Amino acid sequence: MVVNTIYIARHGYRSNWLPEGPYPDPLTGIDSDVPLAEHGVQQAKELAHYLLSLDNQPEAAFASPFYRCLETVQPIAKLLEIPVYLERGIGEWYRPDRKPVIPVPAGYEILSKFFPGVISQEWDSTLTPNEKGETEQEMYMRFKKFWPLFIERVEKEYPNVECILLVTHAASKIALGMSLLGYDNPRMSLNENGDKIRSGSCSLDKYEILKKSYDTIDETDDQTSFTYIPFSDRKWVLTMNGNTEFLSSGEEMNWNFDCVAEAGSDADIKKRQMTKKTSSPIPEADDQTEVETVYISVDIPSGNYKERTEIAKSAILQYSGLETDAPLFRIGNRLYEGSWERLVGTELAFPNAAHVHKKTAGLLSPTEENETTNAGQSKGSSTANDPNIQIQEEDVGLPDSTSTSRDHTGDKEEVQSEKIYRIKERIVLSNVRPM
Repeated sequence: MVVNTIYIARHGYRSNWLPEGPYPDPLTGIDSDVPLAEHGVQQAKELAHYLLSLDNQPEAAFASPFYRCLETVQPIAKLLEIPVYLERGIGEWYRPDRKPVIPVPAGYEILSKFFPGVISQEWDSTLTPNEKGETEQEMYMRFKKFWPLFIERVEKEYPNVECILLVTHAASKIALGMSLLGYDNPRMSLNENGDKIRSGSCSLDKYEILKKSYDTIDETDDQTSFTYIPFSDRKWVLTMNGNTEFLSSGEEMNWNFDCVAEAGSDADIKKRQMTKKTSSPIPEADDQTEVETVYISVDIPSGNYKERTEIAKSAILQYSGLETDAPLFRIGNRLYEGSWERLVGTELAFPNAAHVHKKTAGLLSPTEENETTNAGQSKGSSTANDPNIQIQEEDVGLPDSTSTSRDHTGDKEEVQSEKIYRIKERIVLSNVRPM
């Protein structure tokens, strides 16, 4: 087996990020090795429960030896019952001119006292960052060198492990991802839109090694065999970027290489506070602002053409690259690559049907509720914001393109417009499977 899925998470919200003190001293006695704030501890628990909810869960975790990273990985290790290994190779990036000192993290002997039963001693770090500091280029080269050595060791020492988690820092998280994807430097954009890897506190990235299969795959066959490919020949794809949907407070403290200050440092915090004070207030959105909603038809392949392909209501749907010729889709735990085609025939979407016919809870019989729910569903349609996709909308329904529903509490009528959309484009998906 090979490692085919890599999660990379940033540590949670640090205690020195709080607006007001007192700020706790580092328990390890190491400069800047601060613990998480209580909010950060809660974030780590939310991340742990999110990972537990996934079908494809990490089977082992590797953490930067700084205290905040181990605090973040601790609830994950306990909830998923997986080992945690210290890995200095994914440690924090410090510039050579950093003052007063360049922190060197504690070792297993000290950290195991703070995290008893969490850290495993059965791992020696793959690389050690230069303790005199690194330039940005030196840091990036560290990670480019790290990946093949690290993955080779994991696959050799833990041959049954296919999915791993790395818990690290903002700059390291970005540089690890960009080097894994094969970019020349960590400042490059991921696409023409200028998107970059996001690195909010406790955010999560996911990388998968993919093999495109142009042959029909039997969806019911779990005994798929894979051919081993050397690390240098593997193609990795970012399938989750800076995910914070599981965090109750959403994304916080996002950082990238355009920031001058060291990620999470006092200088970084002061700069954020100054920016917040001097920035102009965001104007309220104009009620007349136009938003374009686009509908497309998505064709999902099936290994059994005698049966209808259905998607579970609880399945996760994610997509990226709709502006490209080959967008990627994730449906449940399967990955697909799409190709654009002109839709033959007529397919309509009724996005407002459920709202147009909605009545206050308690007014509908169970049969009426089912009919209302079904009226709002459009088979095989997906929503996306892409100006290149052609659609056509038409006003239909009651006279004057309105429909009426009655408010039970005040006998007030709601007048709403109903539109239907004729879909003109479709995306045909092809199976993409992990190595």
